[in-house]
Amino acid sequence: MAKTRPHQRVFALILAVLFFVFSFAASFAVIAQLIKDNRDAKPVDSNTVSTKTDSNSGKKLEGTKLENFTPVSSVDSLQTTDIKVGDGQEVKAGDTVTVDYTGAVAATGVIFQSSLDTGQTATFGLDSVIKGWTDGLSLLKKGGKAKLYIPSALAYGSQGAGADIKPNTNLLFDVEVVDVLSAAQEMADNEAKRKAMESMQKAQSGATEKK
Repeated sequence: MAKTRPHQRVFALILAVLFFVFSFAASFAVIAQLIKDNRDAKPVDSNTVSTKTDSNSGKKLEGTKLENFTPVSSVDSLQTTDIKVGDGQEVKAGDTVTVDYTGAVAATGVIFQSSLDTGQTATFGLDSVIKGWTDGLSLLKKGGKAKLYIPSALAYGSQGAGADIKPNTNLLFDVEVVDVLSAAQEMADNEAKRKAMESMQKAQSGATEKK
């Protein structure tokens, strides 16, 4: 077996030390560059992030004016202007309707109430609202949109309604009929609910007696 000479062992040791030094130096350089890059990186400006939002999102309508509004000084009778003719069920007296609406003073266009502010539609019986609504909505169909110009006599008359609707104020409503439930449908639904409740009560009573 050949013997390794002392000078060969020293040379190999030097090579090993040099390899370790160069490896350490290279690793240190990589780490230093990562630190530098992280330090130089600019934080993301949230104002520059592109987001798809409505410019009017969150803006409350109440107290503002209707867009593209022309003041109406006099409303002698109920007037309706179709924005979109509905193709669904007709609204009839006694029906229950679900609507989106925005109400404003006809003379100024100032909005006093809007379902769009809450994001919740309004549901009510057609015989439980002002006559201008009862008569005006009866001319529409499900899916229809219209402007209702309502004289004060068919609204709140000489009494008014709070600070926003003074006595003898003519009103303007933008209305969309979202759904229509006829009186007959409502009666059938209520009857079905009543029978379902009775069946449930009988089932619970039977289960209690078995125990």
